[in-house]
Amino acid sequence: MANLRDVRTRISSVKSTRQVTSAMKMVSASKLRKAQSNIENLRYYVDHLKDILKDFSETTQIIRNNKYTANREGNKVLLIVYTSNKGLCGTYNINVLKKATTYINWLKEQNFEIYLYIIGKKAHDFFKDKEFDILYTDQEINQKVTYDRAIEFVKQLKNNYTDGEFVRIDAVYNRFQNVVVQEPVTEKILPVDVSQNSNETDLNNIGNNYQKDHLKHILEPTPDDIANFIIPNFIDMKVYRILLDSYAGEQGARMTAMHQATENASELIKDLTLTYNKARQASITRELVEIVSGAEALK
Repeated sequence: MANLRDVRTRISSVKSTRQVTSAMKMVSASKLRKAQSNIENLRYYVDHLKDILKDFSETTQIIRNNKYTANREGNKVLLIVYTSNKGLCGTYNINVLKKATTYINWLKEQNFEIYLYIIGKKAHDFFKDKEFDILYTDQEINQKVTYDRAIEFVKQLKNNYTDGEFVRIDAVYNRFQNVVVQEPVTEKILPVDVSQNSNETDLNNIGNNYQKDHLKHILEPTPDDIANFIIPNFIDMKVYRILLDSYAGEQGARMTAMHQATENASELIKDLTLTYNKARQASITRELVEIVSGAEALK
């Protein structure tokens, strides 16, 4: 009977775990729906902003000579690494940290001096004991991504770049594709690349099936005014998209992981219930055999 009690206790424990994972799945699904809607709308906007910048770069040098687009001399790079504060989201954090480590090694080979801007507790725990210069740590912006928080974050990055502290600012994060797939990528934030033959992967095309027309614009009031407005706005929206991409990816990864955990718990409950029924049947059979044997002995 002790064995039956152990199995019953384990079944009860697994059922409690299944309730937790199912609740976490529902919470992540709710957060994901809103984040997914935001990122799909923003991608389209950022994509067309980049088209405008590329078109302007053909007709005027002002775009290419802007303080946010001109290349700088130096070897200091600020690398933003975006992870979550909590686990239970599959390989979401592991993939980003692997991608960041690979990219850091490549930067070192190019004789760059790397400084880290850490977003998320998991990245901080990973890098804190290693030989890296952690310049900033933020464990709040990834809790709830809002436009106001994103603008404050971008403002700091712009100041770091325009003050000449760094020659470039890059980000490593998970690009959200769908609920199941989050792709770890590296993306340059500053300087802004507006060349027509840019090799940078345009992330905004994912999931958008529209035909781009070559844009031609009449510049009014002046190219200076346009450049001074549209380039900072493009940087703001690009970083905001990266934050939303990462947040949506985290929720998608957590929802998928919790769904799988719930399914595994259900399968385990089935197996334990079968084991319990077999053990209970064997116990009842033994008791019947003992009763029958005792009755036969009395005869």
